[in-house]
Amino acid sequence: MTRMPRLPILTALLISLLIGCTQKRAETDEETSSAVSAVVAVKTAPITRGTFDVVVTATGKIDALRKVKIVSPLAGRIQTLSVVEGAPVKAGDVVAVIQSKEAYATVAGAEALLQSARTSEERSEAQRTLDLARSTQNAFSIHARCNGIVSTRSVNAGEFVSENAELLTLVDLSSLDFVADVPLPDLPSVRQGQACVVQFPSLPGERWNARVDAIYPQADAQSQAAKIRLRFVESLSRHGSSLKTDMAGVAHIVVGRHPNAFIVPKAALLRNDEMGTHSVVTITADSLARAIRVTLGATTDSTAEVTGDELHDGMRVIVEGHYALPDSTRLAVDLESQ
Repeated sequence: MTRMPRLPILTALLISLLIGCTQKRAETDEETSSAVSAVVAVKTAPITRGTFDVVVTATGKIDALRKVKIVSPLAGRIQTLSVVEGAPVKAGDVVAVIQSKEAYATVAGAEALLQSARTSEERSEAQRTLDLARSTQNAFSIHARCNGIVSTRSVNAGEFVSENAELLTLVDLSSLDFVADVPLPDLPSVRQGQACVVQFPSLPGERWNARVDAIYPQADAQSQAAKIRLRFVESLSRHGSSLKTDMAGVAHIVVGRHPNAFIVPKAALLRNDEMGTHSVVTITADSLARAIRVTLGATTDSTAEVTGDELHDGMRVIVEGHYALPDSTRLAVDLESQ
């Protein structure tokens, strides 16, 4: 029996192994090259450095400090009521005239006497009585005590009212302010005198500057909020009649300022829910993605204050296309975002 030489067999095995390793290395290199060459389109924005306002947001509505109720000083009949809702009045204007109950009864009696007269002598006598009753009737003119707008009118001309019955309510537009509901967790940071801006959905694009004027001592158990009163710091006359009582709005109260802070768009933040941490994704010099861990500070609707050892002013962070983006992914930046 002839034996095959061992050397050729070993040589064949070694060649086969070398070929397999070469193929596997080529496949690995091809995959790596493919991963590096994969390009993801993103949009970026710069990190800026400046003063970051810490803001508490509270919803509320317009109220008036001065609402004047005009009441009848006596029981009687309203002869005239010269104003309607929405009408402006000035201090001293006559808004109503009331005939006393006794005077009305006297005139009504003289009129009835005239109607029942049968002879000319009776009619003459009744007419003199009626003229006298009308000339001496007890009628009172009621004047406005301040400038304002008629908010409500509770009666009409010709109606009978009792003493101290409400006739009108006037609102002094110069006393308009804003009452907001501040959530209890935010209340400790709110102080008298703090500046704020009030905006109204019904008046888009307009802003009213105000200051915290008073903090109510009681809280609402159901809403877990406390009311504060904001006083407008500018003349409301420039806005005409655009502000109305009970108009809903939102107050942005500046409760603190952090100078020299790193500020990023809120869209740049990524949160790790498992770890409770935040990060942003930046771009390296060779256009690769790189996640940087940051510490989150105060926030607004659109921006956030962050800190981190690797941050610097002007660094660009990804604001679109960065979710689930692995490190070292090659990026193509949208030039419009630069």
